[in-house]
Amino acid sequence: MQYNYNHIFLENRQISNTSAIRWSCFTAMVIGIAWIFTLFHIISVPALAFQIIAPVSIFILLLPAVVNHLMHLSDILLVGLKGINLLTGLILGCNLTAVFLLSSTLSHYASIIWLLPTLIACQYYSKRITSHIFLGGFVGMILSFYVSIYLGIEDLNLALVHLMPQLLIYCAAYPLFMNITKRTELLMKKQKLSMLAYQAKQTLDHLEELPDTYITDCRIKMRYLAKNGVDVDTALQNMDGNVDKYNDFLLTFVGESHRKEDELFTLMDSDTLLQYGAKVHALRVKSNALGLRNLTDTAFFHEIEAYAGNLEVIQNNWEKLSFEWDEACDVFTDYIQSLGLKDHATDGQGNQITFKKWGEQLHEAFDALETYDPDKARSILNELLQYQIDADITQNLQNIVANIDEVLKA
Repeated sequence: MQYNYNHIFLENRQISNTSAIRWSCFTAMVIGIAWIFTLFHIISVPALAFQIIAPVSIFILLLPAVVNHLMHLSDILLVGLKGINLLTGLILGCNLTAVFLLSSTLSHYASIIWLLPTLIACQYYSKRITSHIFLGGFVGMILSFYVSIYLGIEDLNLALVHLMPQLLIYCAAYPLFMNITKRTELLMKKQKLSMLAYQAKQTLDHLEELPDTYITDCRIKMRYLAKNGVDVDTALQNMDGNVDKYNDFLLTFVGESHRKEDELFTLMDSDTLLQYGAKVHALRVKSNALGLRNLTDTAFFHEIEAYAGNLEVIQNNWEKLSFEWDEACDVFTDYIQSLGLKDHATDGQGNQITFKKWGEQLHEAFDALETYDPDKARSILNELLQYQIDADITQNLQNIVANIDEVLKA
């Protein structure tokens, strides 16, 4: 199952836009009440221009809500990313403009309203948006004082006295704004990670569907081993019928055979016969576990002769041991290729892994996502991607890793 994480982003932006519109409408209502009170002389405002600026500011604050209602800019399916971003820009721009007009009219009496645009920007889980609006508010606050001086609302000397502390207070609030943004950004990341965890769980569920068919195929194709002299039934019985364990053991045996055979050959010397005996003993145990009766008997013979110090006997029978060992590897290789084990569970360096172990590691990555540890999950998934278990699963994991990268960049 694939997920469009851009759609998650748009849904979050849509929720933020809706919330910002409500805040704008609430602010417009407060300004409207204040305006009505001034009309009936319930409260007094030093600047007469407020009587004109107030309804204009109310209109500007309500403009995003009206445009959204008429153009359906919150409808993701209808307008997509451009519409959502347009509405975001309109909301923030209208808030800055309305606050600028009110501040120019009311001077230092309305300085606190400069916090409004940045507080609204904080809900967009974007440090960039918060920083830009904060900077816009900083510049707007300075310009509004110049406008109020030009209109004669504020005296130049008094304006400077009022402006400096207000700018300091406004700047002091910046860490608070960024902390709010960081928290909203963290919530969005957690939402994405929860979706990634669900996707990993879906992949894990798909993986768990593999073993039944896999084990059935193994049991059928194990008859090929039996026909070639491998006592599969006894070997499986000794492993409690665990096909996965048998295949894991078999993969390891084949993978290290050439190296082990070379090591054994170099130990075939009078000074290292005891080491030769220990190595050939290990070969006998492994061969017996896999049901390789002929190789087990031959290895046992070499073990006895090695401990007896009969180097010449060992040398004379080396070809027989080597032949049976290579023959067993050839039979096992045919079996492995018939199941696709070698291609599907081997990385570029030739290291093998079983479905069970692969699934356990995927589950560990899933747990890391659930506990909001994307770095650990990404590390595990990148390691698992080296093993081509299944094309669909590999594609899903690549999508998960790509989306984790997006989360980490955000």
